[in-house]
Amino acid sequence: MKPHSYILKLVLLLAITTLYACTTGAPVEKTTADSFASPADHLNKGIHQYNNNNYPAAINHFEKALLQYRSIDNQTGITQSCMNLAKSYMAINNNQTAAAYLAKANQIVKQASLDELNEHLQLLNSSLAIKQALYEQALQELQPVLSSSNTDIQLAALKNRNVIAFNSNKKDKQQWLDKYKKLQQNNPLNTDSHLARILRFESELATNGETKTALLTQALTISQNLADRTAIAATLTQWTQFDIDTQQYDKAEDKALRALFIRHQLGDVKNTLAILQMLKEIYALTNNSKHGQAIRWIDKITSNDLADWGLLFPDFDTYPGQ
Repeated sequence: MKPHSYILKLVLLLAITTLYACTTGAPVEKTTADSFASPADHLNKGIHQYNNNNYPAAINHFEKALLQYRSIDNQTGITQSCMNLAKSYMAINNNQTAAAYLAKANQIVKQASLDELNEHLQLLNSSLAIKQALYEQALQELQPVLSSSNTDIQLAALKNRNVIAFNSNKKDKQQWLDKYKKLQQNNPLNTDSHLARILRFESELATNGETKTALLTQALTISQNLADRTAIAATLTQWTQFDIDTQQYDKAEDKALRALFIRHQLGDVKNTLAILQMLKEIYALTNNSKHGQAIRWIDKITSNDLADWGLLFPDFDTYPGQ
């Protein structure tokens, strides 16, 4: 059983994210045998499930596509399946498994000279390196795609470049944000997810509290309209920290719990732990009795004790009848 596989079964079907996240390539011609007839179909179904944030279903389809592509030795299909599996596992921060699939994809692309997949692969390599805080490696992977002729790839590359600048607290943050913002403004069609991310970056740079709140409000509204659960959770988490910093603890708890619900449903252990750490701080500052519950779950997750994962959120839920 793959890590966190039992957690993934808890995920709900909801949102829609940007279409560039996964790769399909050209349609695969169906063979006569029934067992070989559906690898492209599984790949497309997996992308559909990924775009709806249903990562367990996406992984299931991508695994089936991979198996069938391997059975007919289709190197392009094998690589696309591995890349999409890596993207799906990264979405829930299962980075060890993602790295294994990406390593295989890199190997095949090099051996089979699948140059048409290079840009997307470099983008995925940079995303994984960022998740592992390997920023120099991420920069090397990003360099060729920052000037890509494919606007979707270039926007994604600029988003990653901004993440590096902001996470590293570099002086060139504004410079990279301006480039990202300009490209999005020049290509506004179907790029609202990038606009929401830009607004969150701008909120980080803002020094005025009202400006921060206005930017986060806009970002959250866009992500909610897109039903982009990961972006919604990320925005709520960023806003929670602002509320903590400004001692608005009731608001901070509300946003943290909303983010926790989403991350828990997604099976995202890493971000669930981060939100629990924030709740622990909030409860300590407000003498809330749930402080002990936060500590207990932090300890369980830290020690990789996930057997009772399904019971985590009910310990904090404020909704009746759940």
